[in-house]
Amino acid sequence: MASAPVTAGKCTYCTNPSKYTCPRCNTLYCSSSCYRNPNHVQCSENFYRDQVEEEMHGCTVSEESRRKMMEILQRVKSGESVMEAEDGPLDSDDDENEEDLSVRMAGIDLNDSEAVWRNMTEEERQDFQKLVKKGNFEELIPAWSAWWDQEVQLVQEITSGSPTSPSYTANCPDIVEVPPLSELTKVTPSPCLPYNILNVLAAYVWTVRLFNGDHQDSSQDATEAILTLSSVLASGASYEEAALAVESPKMEAQNHLWLQESEEFANTVRRDVWKILQGPTSSNKTYYIRAALSEIHVLLNTCKTALAKKKRSSGPRKGMFTSTFPEENTQVELKITTLPMVKAVIKKVEFLLSYALEYSELLAAMSPSLGWQV
Repeated sequence: MASAPVTAGKCTYCTNPSKYTCPRCNTLYCSSSCYRNPNHVQCSENFYRDQVEEEMHGCTVSEESRRKMMEILQRVKSGESVMEAEDGPLDSDDDENEEDLSVRMAGIDLNDSEAVWRNMTEEERQDFQKLVKKGNFEELIPAWSAWWDQEVQLVQEITSGSPTSPSYTANCPDIVEVPPLSELTKVTPSPCLPYNILNVLAAYVWTVRLFNGDHQDSSQDATEAILTLSSVLASGASYEEAALAVESPKMEAQNHLWLQESEEFANTVRRDVWKILQGPTSSNKTYYIRAALSEIHVLLNTCKTALAKKKRSSGPRKGMFTSTFPEENTQVELKITTLPMVKAVIKKVEFLLSYALEYSELLAAMSPSLGWQV
């Protein structure tokens, strides 16, 4: 799904020179506005549609997954936000509709999009198709709450018995245990390392926001994203300025249509990086940094396992749902995510984790250098 830069040819929808090739249909484009041309709507709308279908095709159906999927379906049923303006406000039948939908979906495997589609009413299917045509999938997919945005309880009740971890740790990724850097090498670490970690954090935040928190369920696609965005991880680049390290993923995203986002999105990423640097408490400021690096480590290992097993969808699924929404290719093209690359990057992340463990004071002092006010 990544867009390849091109060097020749004209844009399909205007007279400007083309800069990109659509990975689904190989059409030439010059900008995101031409990419979203009405005649190219099938490809440009696929991103959010893929996320909805991804919800239906996870490996297991946890209670949380079922709840999220039911919320999506209920929004289709009620027309929340998207249809309300056309069809009028919701009425007293909503409770009955919600109960009816829950009953119909009670015994259904919500991983199976075809089964879900078969059990939707004709009206629900039509509403869903309207949403696809409008490109309003942002209204359907429940917004993800970032773990670093949690409200931290500054005073925690102490109970008898063994000491407990701070409450905020329950909402964070588990910390990967690594030795301090001094046990791995006697060489003085480069002064660029704090800035390099900023670059990795910015790429991580951009990726998890782009995938709306479902990055672990799409490990290969998310790995392709984070490696594309972080030159530190992908090519061993180094930075000497904090602001440039954080801005670099945004600049990288401009070269790949599937990674491009608005300036508002970029501002959110900047805010997120700043909040991660602040940490949960003044006495444990680098905990969020280590948690973010740890989640990258888990993501890469999940991707490594999938690549080793060559576990990749073998082709388009057939059925009522996929025939209603035909697609040439719903996967991200893995251009740099290879097994050797992922193994090497895992070692880099472990090195950064060891640095963060031992040089927490240097990392804790990074946020003022960004010069941002959140």
